[in-house]
Amino acid sequence: MRRIALSAAALLLAAHASCANAQTTRLDAAYSVYLTGLPVGRATVTLDLSEAGFVASGSAKTSGLVRLISKGAGSANVKGTFKDNRVIASIFSGSLVTSRREQKIELSVVNGFAKEYKIEPPQQDHEKKRVPITNETRTNVVDPMSAMLALVSKGDILKPESCNRTLPIFDGRYRFNLVLTYARTEKSAPRTEDYQGPVLVCQARYVPVAGHHPEGPALQQMAANRDMFVWLAPVAGTRVLAPIKASVASPIGSFVVEATRFNVSAQR
Repeated sequence: MRRIALSAAALLLAAHASCANAQTTRLDAAYSVYLTGLPVGRATVTLDLSEAGFVASGSAKTSGLVRLISKGAGSANVKGTFKDNRVIASIFSGSLVTSRREQKIELSVVNGFAKEYKIEPPQQDHEKKRVPITNETRTNVVDPMSAMLALVSKGDILKPESCNRTLPIFDGRYRFNLVLTYARTEKSAPRTEDYQGPVLVCQARYVPVAGHHPEGPALQQMAANRDMFVWLAPVAGTRVLAPIKASVASPIGSFVVEATRFNVSAQR
């Protein structure tokens, strides 16, 4: 349950940017997490974006009755640069705290190569049965928070082709692809403050590459899941699309992460 919820959040935590001594555009977003309509968590994201690069921070935690069963909280920060329509370098740090464990991750990506990464505590011996992380699987990757910084270099930002992309994500432990394809265009949900307009709905497919247990049942369920979607909305004044909603079906119900605030403003 926790892994599926975090997978839904992962579809959202990535589209956030800023640079010193330059005018930037700030996205201040808040999200609610639901399981079959019941509130189970909250998240916030701040993105500062300029022509030179970006800085982002996000946090999430469980809420409601689910905290009586399983408490969880996470946070992440990233700083990076981009060129054309792709992130070329980033420094990412994240932490996850649950009732069972606490984990911290640091990751540095240079020209698409995960040059350095560190996990605390390190993997245990029994986890060495996982598909190994190699230099090849660390090449042409993005960190999990920058992954969905959807940059559209030219043309209509909300064209269907803006959905069609493969996100090669490496978070220090898992290397996987999120394959996005265009599903439809619709209007944003009325519960979202500050943005009422068209959004792209992209279907998502999870493809494991390395770091996973090949026979893990949860992994097999995720890889076979064809009921995962992410909604992308334009960040006004930029060529960036940011997640405004995501959904992941699971055996116990559908997890939905939906923006309640999506405020864009100019910063100095």
